[in-house]
Amino acid sequence: MSEGQRYEDYKYNKNSNLFPLPRKIRRILRVVAYNALFTFVGLALILLASEVYLLLKAQKHFVQGVGYIYKPKQKITRGHVDYFTISHTNRLGFLDREPISPQRAAESCHIAMIGDSFVEAKQVPIADKFHVRLEALAARHLPHLDITTAAYGKGNTGQINQLPYYDEFARHLSPKLVVLVLVPNDFWNNSPVLSALARKFHLDRQPFVTAARDENGALKLLPPYRDWRKSRVRALPISDVRIGERLRWSYFVQKLYTSIHRYI
Repeated sequence: MSEGQRYEDYKYNKNSNLFPLPRKIRRILRVVAYNALFTFVGLALILLASEVYLLLKAQKHFVQGVGYIYKPKQKITRGHVDYFTISHTNRLGFLDREPISPQRAAESCHIAMIGDSFVEAKQVPIADKFHVRLEALAARHLPHLDITTAAYGKGNTGQINQLPYYDEFARHLSPKLVVLVLVPNDFWNNSPVLSALARKFHLDRQPFVTAARDENGALKLLPPYRDWRKSRVRALPISDVRIGERLRWSYFVQKLYTSIHRYI
Protein backbone atom coordinates (compact mmCIF):
# COMPACT_ATOMS: atom_id res chain seq x y z
CA MET A 1 0.00 0.00 0.00
CA SER A 2 1.35 3.41 -0.92
CA GLU A 3 2.03 6.17 1.62
CA GLY A 4 -0.71 8.28 0.12
CA GLN A 5 -3.26 5.47 0.53
CA ARG A 6 -2.24 4.94 4.15
CA TYR A 7 -2.74 8.66 4.84
CA GLU A 8 -6.18 8.58 3.24
CA ASP A 9 -7.12 5.53 5.29
CA TYR A 10 -5.95 7.31 8.45
CA LYS A 11 -7.92 10.39 7.57
CA TYR A 12 -11.18 8.87 6.45
CA ASN A 13 -11.46 5.28 7.64
CA LYS A 14 -13.72 5.50 10.70
CA ASN A 15 -13.22 1.81 11.48
CA SER A 16 -9.53 2.37 12.14
CA ASN A 17 -8.10 2.92 15.65
CA LEU A 18 -6.27 6.06 14.42
CA PHE A 19 -9.33 8.27 14.23
CA PRO A 20 -8.90 12.01 13.72
CA LEU A 21 -10.50 14.24 16.33
CA PRO A 22 -14.24 14.62 15.94
CA ARG A 23 -15.34 17.67 14.00
CA LYS A 24 -17.03 19.22 17.04
CA ILE A 25 -13.89 18.99 19.16
CA ARG A 26 -11.77 20.38 16.35
CA ARG A 27 -14.17 23.32 16.06
CA ILE A 28 -13.95 23.97 19.79
CA LEU A 29 -10.15 23.83 19.73
CA ARG A 30 -10.07 26.18 16.79
CA VAL A 31 -12.28 28.70 18.61
CA VAL A 32 -10.13 28.43 21.74
CA ALA A 33 -6.95 28.96 19.71
CA TYR A 34 -8.39 32.03 17.95
CA ASN A 35 -9.60 33.50 21.24
CA ALA A 36 -6.21 32.90 22.85
CA LEU A 37 -4.48 34.58 19.90
CA PHE A 38 -6.80 37.60 19.97
CA THR A 39 -6.41 37.89 23.75
CA PHE A 40 -2.62 37.79 23.48
CA VAL A 41 -2.56 40.38 20.70
CA GLY A 42 -5.00 42.59 22.62
CA LEU A 43 -2.92 42.43 25.80
CA ALA A 44 0.24 43.17 23.83
CA LEU A 45 -1.41 46.26 22.29
CA ILE A 46 -2.66 47.42 25.69
CA LEU A 47 0.81 47.02 27.23
CA LEU A 48 2.41 48.85 24.31
CA ALA A 49 -0.10 51.69 24.54
CA SER A 50 0.46 51.92 28.32
CA GLU A 51 4.22 52.04 27.86
CA VAL A 52 3.95 54.79 25.24
CA TYR A 53 1.52 56.78 27.40
CA LEU A 54 3.75 56.57 30.49
CA LEU A 55 6.81 57.37 28.39
CA LEU A 56 5.16 60.54 27.10
CA LYS A 57 4.08 61.36 30.66
CA ALA A 58 7.56 60.67 32.07
CA GLN A 59 8.26 62.76 35.14
CA LYS A 60 11.82 63.68 34.21
CA HIS A 61 12.77 66.42 31.81
CA PHE A 62 15.98 67.79 30.40
CA VAL A 63 17.42 71.06 31.70
CA GLN A 64 20.14 72.52 29.52
CA GLY A 65 23.48 72.44 31.28
CA VAL A 66 22.09 70.36 34.16
CA GLY A 67 20.75 67.12 32.70
CA TYR A 68 17.65 65.17 33.58
CA ILE A 69 15.77 66.04 36.77
CA TYR A 70 12.12 65.83 37.75
CA LYS A 71 9.56 68.16 36.29
CA PRO A 72 8.48 70.96 38.64
CA LYS A 73 5.29 70.45 40.64
CA GLN A 74 5.07 66.74 39.88
CA LYS A 75 3.63 64.02 42.10
CA ILE A 76 6.19 61.30 42.82
CA THR A 77 5.05 57.97 44.26
CA ARG A 78 7.32 55.33 45.70
CA GLY A 79 6.35 52.03 47.27
CA HIS A 80 7.78 48.76 48.48
CA VAL A 81 6.92 46.06 50.97
CA ASP A 82 7.16 48.26 54.07
CA TYR A 83 6.51 51.81 52.84
CA PHE A 84 4.56 53.96 50.42
CA THR A 85 5.14 57.68 49.91
CA ILE A 86 3.55 60.41 47.82
CA SER A 87 5.61 63.58 47.45
CA HIS A 88 5.65 66.59 45.16
CA THR A 89 8.62 68.30 43.58
CA ASN A 90 9.15 71.99 44.14
CA ARG A 91 9.30 74.59 41.38
CA LEU A 92 12.94 73.66 40.70
CA GLY A 93 12.21 69.96 40.16
CA PHE A 94 13.66 68.58 43.42
CA LEU A 95 11.90 66.62 46.13
CA ASP A 96 12.04 69.36 48.73
CA ARG A 97 10.07 72.30 50.04
CA GLU A 98 9.81 75.42 47.95
CA PRO A 99 13.12 77.34 47.92
CA ILE A 100 13.43 80.33 50.20
CA SER A 101 14.08 83.83 48.90
CA PRO A 102 17.63 85.23 48.56
CA GLN A 103 16.80 87.76 51.28
CA ARG A 104 15.76 85.02 53.73
CA ALA A 105 18.90 83.04 52.86
CA ALA A 106 21.07 86.10 53.50
CA GLU A 107 19.45 86.67 56.91
CA SER A 108 19.94 83.06 58.04
CA CYS A 109 22.67 80.47 58.22
CA HIS A 110 21.64 78.79 55.01
CA ILE A 111 22.88 75.26 54.29
CA ALA A 112 22.69 73.57 50.86
CA MET A 113 22.61 69.76 50.87
CA ILE A 114 23.74 68.22 47.56
CA GLY A 115 23.86 64.50 46.81
CA ASP A 116 22.35 61.45 45.16
CA SER A 117 19.43 59.22 46.17
CA PHE A 118 20.26 59.63 49.87
CA VAL A 119 19.45 63.34 49.55
CA GLU A 120 16.65 62.83 47.03
CA ALA A 121 15.10 60.23 49.38
CA LYS A 122 11.98 59.37 47.37
CA GLN A 123 11.12 56.78 50.01
CA VAL A 124 10.80 59.39 52.80
CA PRO A 125 8.12 62.07 53.24
CA ILE A 126 9.63 65.53 52.81
CA ALA A 127 8.81 66.47 56.39
CA ASP A 128 10.95 63.56 57.64
CA LYS A 129 14.04 64.12 55.48
CA PHE A 130 17.29 64.65 57.31
CA HIS A 131 17.81 68.30 56.33
CA VAL A 132 14.28 69.20 57.46
CA ARG A 133 14.86 67.38 60.74
CA LEU A 134 18.17 69.23 61.14
CA GLU A 135 16.42 72.55 60.64
CA ALA A 136 13.80 71.66 63.25
CA LEU A 137 16.42 70.48 65.77
CA ALA A 138 18.49 73.63 65.25
CA ALA A 139 15.42 75.83 65.80
CA ARG A 140 14.82 74.03 69.08
CA HIS A 141 18.35 73.83 70.45
CA LEU A 142 20.31 76.54 68.57
CA PRO A 143 17.75 79.23 67.74
CA HIS A 144 20.38 81.96 67.61
CA LEU A 145 21.91 80.36 64.48
CA ASP A 146 18.63 80.64 62.54
CA ILE A 147 19.49 77.68 60.29
CA THR A 148 17.66 77.16 56.99
CA THR A 149 18.28 74.25 54.64
CA ALA A 150 17.60 73.15 51.08
CA ALA A 151 18.22 69.82 49.36
CA TYR A 152 19.29 69.20 45.78
CA GLY A 153 19.39 65.46 45.22
CA LYS A 154 19.18 63.13 42.24
CA GLY A 155 19.68 59.39 42.33
CA ASN A 156 22.52 57.66 40.46
CA THR A 157 24.74 60.73 40.40
CA GLY A 158 28.15 61.60 41.82
CA GLN A 159 29.62 64.91 42.89
CA ILE A 160 30.91 65.72 39.42
CA ASN A 161 27.41 65.18 38.00
CA GLN A 162 25.95 67.39 40.74
CA LEU A 163 28.09 70.48 40.01
CA PRO A 164 25.25 72.17 38.05
CA TYR A 165 22.89 71.74 41.01
CA TYR A 166 24.96 74.28 42.90
CA ASP A 167 25.71 76.53 39.93
CA GLU A 168 22.14 76.66 38.64
CA PHE A 169 20.00 76.38 41.77
CA ALA A 170 21.96 77.10 44.96
CA ARG A 171 24.66 79.65 44.15
CA HIS A 172 22.33 82.67 43.99
CA LEU A 173 21.29 81.97 47.61
CA SER A 174 24.94 82.29 48.75
CA PRO A 175 24.72 79.42 51.26
CA LYS A 176 26.96 79.71 54.30
CA LEU A 177 27.65 75.98 54.14
CA VAL A 178 27.50 73.43 51.30
CA VAL A 179 27.29 69.78 52.34
CA LEU A 180 28.24 67.21 49.70
CA VAL A 181 26.69 63.93 50.83
CA LEU A 182 29.14 61.19 49.84
CA VAL A 183 28.23 57.48 49.75
CA PRO A 184 30.32 54.52 48.49
CA ASN A 185 28.75 54.31 45.03
CA ASP A 186 29.78 57.93 44.37
CA PHE A 187 33.33 56.75 43.72
CA TRP A 188 32.30 55.05 40.49
CA ASN A 189 29.51 57.56 39.76
CA ASN A 190 32.24 60.22 39.57
CA SER A 191 34.07 58.23 36.90
CA PRO A 192 32.60 58.67 33.40
CA VAL A 193 34.34 55.46 32.31
CA LEU A 194 32.91 53.33 35.13
CA SER A 195 29.48 54.93 34.72
CA ALA A 196 29.53 54.19 31.01
CA LEU A 197 30.53 50.57 31.60
CA ALA A 198 27.95 50.00 34.34
CA ARG A 199 24.99 51.58 32.53
CA LYS A 200 26.04 51.07 28.91
CA PHE A 201 26.30 54.85 28.37
CA HIS A 202 28.27 56.25 25.49
CA LEU A 203 31.44 57.65 27.06
CA ASP A 204 30.90 61.20 25.77
CA ARG A 205 27.08 61.19 25.68
CA GLN A 206 25.79 60.76 29.19
CA PRO A 207 22.60 62.26 30.69
CA PHE A 208 24.51 64.42 33.17
CA VAL A 209 27.66 66.50 33.38
CA THR A 210 30.82 64.38 33.22
CA ALA A 211 34.52 65.06 32.82
CA ALA A 212 37.23 63.94 30.42
CA ARG A 213 40.85 64.79 29.76
CA ASP A 214 41.75 66.86 26.72
CA GLU A 215 44.77 66.37 24.50
CA ASN A 216 46.94 68.14 27.10
CA GLY A 217 45.79 65.90 29.93
CA ALA A 218 43.72 68.60 31.63
CA LEU A 219 40.23 67.81 32.86
CA LYS A 220 37.34 69.37 30.99
CA LEU A 221 33.61 69.18 31.72
CA LEU A 222 31.32 67.57 29.18
CA PRO A 223 27.74 68.87 29.06
CA PRO A 224 24.79 66.50 29.50
CA TYR A 225 23.48 64.85 26.35
CA ARG A 226 19.72 65.07 25.76
CA ASP A 227 19.35 62.01 23.51
CA TRP A 228 21.56 59.72 25.58
CA ARG A 229 19.15 56.78 25.21
CA LYS A 230 19.75 56.70 21.46
CA SER A 231 23.49 56.46 22.09
CA ARG A 232 23.45 53.68 24.68
CA VAL A 233 25.97 50.96 23.99
CA ARG A 234 24.77 47.39 24.08
CA ALA A 235 27.45 45.07 25.38
CA LEU A 236 25.36 42.05 24.35
CA PRO A 237 22.91 41.39 21.52
CA ILE A 238 19.33 42.12 22.53
CA SER A 239 18.54 38.40 22.58
CA ASP A 240 21.28 37.81 25.16
CA VAL A 241 20.20 40.51 27.60
CA ARG A 242 18.20 39.15 30.49
CA ILE A 243 14.46 39.88 30.32
CA GLY A 244 14.50 41.21 33.88
CA GLU A 245 17.18 43.74 33.00
CA ARG A 246 15.16 45.01 30.05
CA LEU A 247 11.91 45.16 32.03
CA ARG A 248 13.63 47.20 34.74
CA TRP A 249 13.69 50.15 32.33
CA SER A 250 9.99 49.82 31.46
CA TYR A 251 7.83 52.72 32.66
CA PHE A 252 4.80 50.40 32.75
CA VAL A 253 6.56 47.80 34.91
CA GLN A 254 7.80 50.49 37.32
CA LYS A 255 4.29 51.98 37.58
CA LEU A 256 2.69 48.55 38.10
CA TYR A 257 5.29 47.64 40.74
CA THR A 258 4.65 50.84 42.70
CA SER A 259 0.86 50.51 42.44
CA ILE A 260 0.87 46.92 43.71
CA HIS A 261 3.06 47.72 46.71
CA ARG A 262 0.80 50.62 47.64
CA TYR A 263 -1.81 48.15 48.88
CA ILE A 264 0.47 45.48 50.37
